[in-house]
Amino acid sequence: MQSKKLYELKLSGRQVLLRIQPPEGARRASLSEIQKELRRRELPYRHETLFDIYRRASNEFEPLAVHEAKEYDVFLEVSEDAQQAFITVVPPDVGEDSLRPASIKNALEAAKVERGIRYDEIKRILAAGEAQQHVLIAQGKLRKQGVDGRIEFVEKAGQTVVLGENFADYRELNLINNVVSGDLIAHITHPTLGEDGYDVHAKVLKARPGKKPKYKVGRNVRLGEDATELFAVRDGYVVRTGDKISVENILELDNVDGETGNIRFHGVVRVRGQVEDNYEVEADKGIDVAGTVGKALLKSKGDIRIKGGAFGASLESEGNVHARFLSDSKVKADGSVIVDEYVLHCEVIAKRTVKVTREPKGFIMGGRTRAGTEIWSPVVGSEVSEDRTVLEVGGGVNVRKRFDALQERIDADLDGFDKLRKNLLYLQRQRESEGPLEGRQKEMYDRTVQSGRGICADLLKQAKLHHEMLGAIANPEEDIGCVMISHMAHPGTSVQVQTSRVNVKDAMESCAFMILAGGLKAMPYGAALKLHKQQQQRARQ
Repeated sequence: MQSKKLYELKLSGRQVLLRIQPPEGARRASLSEIQKELRRRELPYRHETLFDIYRRASNEFEPLAVHEAKEYDVFLEVSEDAQQAFITVVPPDVGEDSLRPASIKNALEAAKVERGIRYDEIKRILAAGEAQQHVLIAQGKLRKQGVDGRIEFVEKAGQTVVLGENFADYRELNLINNVVSGDLIAHITHPTLGEDGYDVHAKVLKARPGKKPKYKVGRNVRLGEDATELFAVRDGYVVRTGDKISVENILELDNVDGETGNIRFHGVVRVRGQVEDNYEVEADKGIDVAGTVGKALLKSKGDIRIKGGAFGASLESEGNVHARFLSDSKVKADGSVIVDEYVLHCEVIAKRTVKVTREPKGFIMGGRTRAGTEIWSPVVGSEVSEDRTVLEVGGGVNVRKRFDALQERIDADLDGFDKLRKNLLYLQRQRESEGPLEGRQKEMYDRTVQSGRGICADLLKQAKLHHEMLGAIANPEEDIGCVMISHMAHPGTSVQVQTSRVNVKDAMESCAFMILAGGLKAMPYGAALKLHKQQQQRARQ
């Protein structure tokens, strides 16, 4: 009741105390209700004293009256939430010398306390037969609300990669939650029913059952056997659309920039706009960019397509690369590189074909273009630029870059071995003149010997690989390869097919370079095209 919160009566020995809370707006203790309770509990009082305490409303316990009794007085107070009931027992001044069970029973019935009664405590109070002050005599049970079910996603994202104590690479935002087939996507916790409670008045306090988590199993997602886990059934990234949880293998972005950070994805990445400078995109299944690519790295196990062209990009594909144009870029493809308009000052390596398709103005100018089988372009070189254009075709070309890197490593190891040899000779001469080496000199000698042995072992392995690569370059498995120039080859162009090279000194119209009868031959484009078709037909047979 509201008035219960606004006043309180209690006994302290024989003294009756009353506390009145100050009024709060329209809320004020009811004087008539206080008087009613005093009569029910048969507590004598002076009306003037009650009115004074009521007017002051000091929120402090003030003496209202002194109660004299000839028998035991038993009073019960119930807490506001009806979870606890407290008993106060006041012995009589004269008269009865024992506390009757009926007195406690009547007090419990008057206060309507019916459940959670502590009977052991009642026995103790009856046995003691003495004053008791505010003793817990009944205890209810709080209800335990049901816990809502929930879904906890197994996130692999959201952390900036820290590169040093005072520097973090904020391009590595890891915002894409990549998964592979079989990965755990989320844990599902089912709701609990809750437990009902009760109060000392025997009122049942119904518990609210927990709510089921809202989710729908979407594409490429399966529910575990015990319905507590979600798993991916294909590579991709987790997509949450409303309550639906799916795994998609195509990631679509407006741009790759500071908002997305670097992108690393198991499926296909489609960029509707640009890939800005200094960002990276890695995708297992392919990359498709509608706009342009700046000085960025694109790497894929599938094809890379750039509809807007690339400026200063690094492109690495285990499939094919197709771009509108390539400028000042590095391109490596295990398949072919197809360019619509031009290749300008680039380093291009393709295991199969490099082809510029735009007739008659498409061109390759400057840089180095390497292909395993064919290079096609309407124009190569430039009549106004002195930049050298290098075209290389053939099976041996595929290993040439690795051969060059191996040669550099061999040279570096030889230099390192020569320095170790000189240090070792110095220490040996010192040992011969001054006796056995000790301390730091001996440690230096031992380390030098160990390092020298390691370099020797590496050089032996490198020498074997060097020999194998030389054979691959000098003796390709197939005597194929051609450079097809439909309109013009300008001076300053260097053409190499297999191990033979030709430098174009004068402009050549509509020409081609092919290996015939073991040698590199220049011929008219039409004749070479016919011969090329015949070779293809024989290869298909």
